[in-house]
Amino acid sequence: MKYITLIIATAFIFISLFFGLNKKDKTLNSPLLNKPIPEINLDSLKNEKLNESDFKKEILLVNFFASWCVPCIVEHDFLFELKKQKPIKIYGINYKDDIKNLEIWLEKLGNPYSKIGIDKTGITGINWGVNGIPESFLIDKNGIIKHKINGVINEKQIKILLTKIEALEK
Repeated sequence: MKYITLIIATAFIFISLFFGLNKKDKTLNSPLLNKPIPEINLDSLKNEKLNESDFKKEILLVNFFASWCVPCIVEHDFLFELKKQKPIKIYGINYKDDIKNLEIWLEKLGNPYSKIGIDKTGITGINWGVNGIPESFLIDKNGIIKHKINGVINEKQIKILLTKIEALEK
């Protein structure tokens, strides 16, 4: 009897995971959509600051990433592709990372970011509602969050971003 219960429970878990992971809409809505960006005041990789004043007057993308994040490596080339298709500023928020590893990573893969804020503690990520990295936020000219991407930016996400950027430019 124990084994039958164990088999049924295991089957239930696998079936739940299968259907849960195969959902077509994997987006998580953010409570921050259509609201101003959360407070931000980070040291930058180049001994500058990254704060709210950097988020005004132009459309930009904020990308939370880390050198230890394997999906971030996959996403990296797509960030260059986005900039190639639409010159847009991308601010990186380096999440809970070692600065030396970050510098090596950027030297190896290139730097698509206009500015990189360093979130050593992860508090900025928490304030932005980051569930896991990579995550990206499209910000309008007024510093309002207009779109959130959970996970890797890929070719499909680039098309969505380009459409949303075009709408924001009108």
